[in-house]
Amino acid sequence: MKKSITLFVLMGAACIVGRAQNLVNKVPSTASLVVKYSGDNLANKVPVKKLDSYNFVKNNLYKALKIDSLTSLESTGINFEQDAYQYVTMEDSSINFTSLFALKDVTLFLKLVQANYQAEMKPEKKNGFELLAINDGMYVGWNDKQAALVYSSYQNKKNYWDNMYSDHTVMVDSAMVAVDSVIAAPPPPPPPPPPPAKPKVKKAAPGKKTPAKKATGKKGKAKKPAPKKVDEEVVINETIEIAPIEDSPYSYDTTGQAEREAKQAAFEKEQNNYAAGIQKKLADSIINSFFNGNTASIETEVSYKKVIDPAANVSAWVNYDNLIYQYWKYVFGRGFYGGPRRYYDLGTAPRDFGNNENNGFRSGMNLFFEKDKMRMEQKMFAPDEKIAAMGRDIYNSKQSNALAGFINPGNVGYMSASMNTEAMANYYYKMIRQYLNSSPDTRKESAMLDVVMDFVEILIDEKGIADLMPGNMVFVLHDMKTKTVTYTDYTYDDNFKSTEIKKTKEELAPNFTFVMETRKEAFLKKIADLPLKYSERERFDYKEKGGYYELAFDPEKYPISSLFFMVKDGKGIVTTSKEVIDMTINNTGYTLDAATKNAVLNNNMSLRIDTKKLIQQINPQLSTDVSKKISKYLEDNMGDVQMQGGLKDGMMQTTATMSITGNNTNSLEFFFNMIDEINNIIEKDKEERNQKID
Repeated sequence: MKKSITLFVLMGAACIVGRAQNLVNKVPSTASLVVKYSGDNLANKVPVKKLDSYNFVKNNLYKALKIDSLTSLESTGINFEQDAYQYVTMEDSSINFTSLFALKDVTLFLKLVQANYQAEMKPEKKNGFELLAINDGMYVGWNDKQAALVYSSYQNKKNYWDNMYSDHTVMVDSAMVAVDSVIAAPPPPPPPPPPPAKPKVKKAAPGKKTPAKKATGKKGKAKKPAPKKVDEEVVINETIEIAPIEDSPYSYDTTGQAEREAKQAAFEKEQNNYAAGIQKKLADSIINSFFNGNTASIETEVSYKKVIDPAANVSAWVNYDNLIYQYWKYVFGRGFYGGPRRYYDLGTAPRDFGNNENNGFRSGMNLFFEKDKMRMEQKMFAPDEKIAAMGRDIYNSKQSNALAGFINPGNVGYMSASMNTEAMANYYYKMIRQYLNSSPDTRKESAMLDVVMDFVEILIDEKGIADLMPGNMVFVLHDMKTKTVTYTDYTYDDNFKSTEIKKTKEELAPNFTFVMETRKEAFLKKIADLPLKYSERERFDYKEKGGYYELAFDPEKYPISSLFFMVKDGKGIVTTSKEVIDMTINNTGYTLDAATKNAVLNNNMSLRIDTKKLIQQINPQLSTDVSKKISKYLEDNMGDVQMQGGLKDGMMQTTATMSITGNNTNSLEFFFNMIDEINNIIEKDKEERNQKID
């Protein structure tokens, strides 16, 4: 399995340095996940020669793939000058992961396959390509120019004990009919084991006495002890009979165990043959479709065009409906606590949750490796207008100036969120109803489920929840310093008598604020006031201070000395900062710079982390030289992380960036440089430690 993953990773690496070729028309529209590597955009960022120069490539990837470290990645036979795709499909109770890529030298590629899998190189001649079974779940097909690598995993194998005792109806996969020829008949049961030998008592060794049995029975007169006989050999001629194990209520009946084990082994072999046959059929179909088929392409999906940017260096498209459907089937396809499984045909159920009333969201991630930053854009689109409208309702909210005023200049990081929680609750009711209706166990009871979900909606007042938490909130990490705290340790003498010792250590003391809006101010005040009634009895220091509450901690034992709570002007506040409390009492706030103010007030989601400051404040906690060196490298090469999101073009869109510094040509090169440098630091530390041991 490790080698399979390594080979798939290599396929991805091959994709990120090529030039454009349109293989998207070979990716089926039924795919649940599609990843595209745009070689045309990445060719000049990290060339093959640059990849060959990295130590982690030569020492790790080359070794894993059994490539001579003196050669190049080009010796794999893969054409690094073409685009490639990877995608996931689900059919006939199987999950299939497929990679499509170009070849430069077929002989070298097959040599790579054979070196890693010791596969018997007897490919089948097909219509325009050759097919090779690497193992029961992995198949590769190729011609002179292209190759397709398929990993297929059948998910519906039966359990022996479930099959013996389960009363559930078993459904046959559509692929099983086609694989009868590969199913081996169970072997005949082995002959019954010979009966156990009766234990006998060995004769006593010469020159030793064997005590005779004591007489039992009727009472009589006491007899004088017989005179001792020296060196007399006493032999017991009776055989001791042992009761059968069936007579003991505490013994385990092993009768027929060998026969049961043989039956179980035959059953499991039969299931493995079923799985192998289905996997081979599906892999053959996928590879044949790649070379000869006219499958409806993912390009025909409106959602794919909506969320995928052709200019992206790397892009990923996700159909949440299919992925959650597969997960739902897996969860409900097996009993609780490992109980009997239900066997369903994932391939026979219609897509999109059994043609439910709605289609869920499709998500697209587009990654750009720019000169001074790495940028990721995410878009979410729903083909069904009802679901799309619900999504827009969730984002129909704006952050308030009052909450933005809690963000101080020079902070370590902050996160601002503005959502319509009432619309969010309505959305989740809809989604839960839809996902429940997708399960074979629950779909037939859809009328009952509708009533239950309606009743839940009545019991749970989403408007009341929205009044308590309308959806506007801000978290700010103002600062983070190191504080010396004391703790108690113990030493023990030779008699295990303990001696208490006071010690000190350095711990991080975060200074933060969390604030949210509320329309239930009276309720939050009740919650804040409640601990006053129990503080004396429970012995914690919680006091009302005139407009706010303070929970005090022992300053010598804890990095945080106080935690403050306040409810004022429709805001609930939890903070470690007395300055924030004083500003709120005086109805003042921090003054934001223009960029931060714009990011917070004009987006539903805004986040910023000052990476350098965060690393600098964490550094004192690092204890090893390796972690300190890695931290120093990241501090010198990483810039701020930012994220902003909201409604744009009628869709939910988010943009996240990580700026880079240091001696890097572009952000993709930074990514490989970072991996190589961290790997070099770790390897050098290992060498130094080994030298000290020697």
